[in-house]
Amino acid sequence: MVRQLRVTPATRSFVVKARDTIFSILYAVVLAIPFACDRVPSVNTPLIVEPGNPAPFPERIVFVSDSETFPLRQIYVIRSDGSQRTRITHDLNDYIHPTFSPDGTTILAIATTIDSSDEIYSMNTDGSHLRNLSSARGDDDFASYSPDASKIVFVSTRDGNSEIYIMDFDGHNQTRLTDSELIDHAPQFTPDGLKILYCSTNVNSAGTGVYDCDIYMMNRDGSNRMLLTEEQVCYIYPPFVEKGMLSQHMMLKPSISSDGARIVFSSYDWKSGNNRVLLMDADGRNCRVVSAMDFMVAPAFAPGNSRIVFMSHRAGKYDLYEMDLDGTRQTKLTLGTPGHVLFSEFSPDGSSIIFSTDVGSVMTGNYETIWTMNRNGSGQTQLTFGGGNDSCPHFQPLRK
Repeated sequence: MVRQLRVTPATRSFVVKARDTIFSILYAVVLAIPFACDRVPSVNTPLIVEPGNPAPFPERIVFVSDSETFPLRQIYVIRSDGSQRTRITHDLNDYIHPTFSPDGTTILAIATTIDSSDEIYSMNTDGSHLRNLSSARGDDDFASYSPDASKIVFVSTRDGNSEIYIMDFDGHNQTRLTDSELIDHAPQFTPDGLKILYCSTNVNSAGTGVYDCDIYMMNRDGSNRMLLTEEQVCYIYPPFVEKGMLSQHMMLKPSISSDGARIVFSSYDWKSGNNRVLLMDADGRNCRVVSAMDFMVAPAFAPGNSRIVFMSHRAGKYDLYEMDLDGTRQTKLTLGTPGHVLFSEFSPDGSSIIFSTDVGSVMTGNYETIWTMNRNGSGQTQLTFGGGNDSCPHFQPLRK
């Protein structure tokens, strides 16, 4: 699983000094040998491990990598076939979860800055016009665009607690939407852009060894706050809270169907010690357990909203699976790929999936790498061979 790395100023200073010293000593060698992101001969020949033709993808993919700047992660883009890997940020920030705007013209990302605070940055797709949008005390995390790209919803601790905020796409008019004693996190707009879905967790509710987590819906101005999980108590697996994963981890984020009619999410069952998948209507009604086996996490609707994709720990590792809305016809999609699946996303046209694993090729060793495959799991192709951790991949939306 992907975790946000905290880097102190002292560590940053050490990394920079060590890097500069090594570069000075090996300058002549560096001139003759490509950097890590380009040095693997097979980078232009993607590794296909599952039969089937590689699927057609949107033009570019954005992701983060520490291949040149370990332990700091910088933002890169590659073409959908794995070629033209390009680093677009060059600073001392540690970036995570870059994503394209809905129109594909800008990139939004979270950065841990040199003073160890989390800030929201935006930039053009080539890295130009980099700017800090949030720039407030405390941490600003989990930012996402509205469907029309005019607004950004995010989480901030600037007022002493984790609350939901909204701002214009350029950082103006930052407004607090929630005022809770609990930890509010994982906000996202509904497909029509009129409402915001988010989670609220009580970290002091661990009397039984678990943490209460409820799902709420509110208008985009913060009004008409409604509890959706009243019929079904939702819990978070304790290590997710104890390791500080509430603000960023995809496993805790509910998924809304593209028509806005249903919500799917995972909940920890403290009696069985398992994580299960639940489905409910968008108003919280008809909440039911879809499946509860082999620690199921990160459920999301597949294109068409008739199937659910999820990660599950079976056969000794996390893989990507798919099932019907009633939990039947469960199918493993990531056949033959090494390591745990850490992240997945459908292409905008729904024909393919991008995902990352925590084991690289034989040449690069054990690193996070990025893969693609067709919608049915065929044509699994390794795209990155950077010699470092390549993670958090996101597709560029299709251009209209």
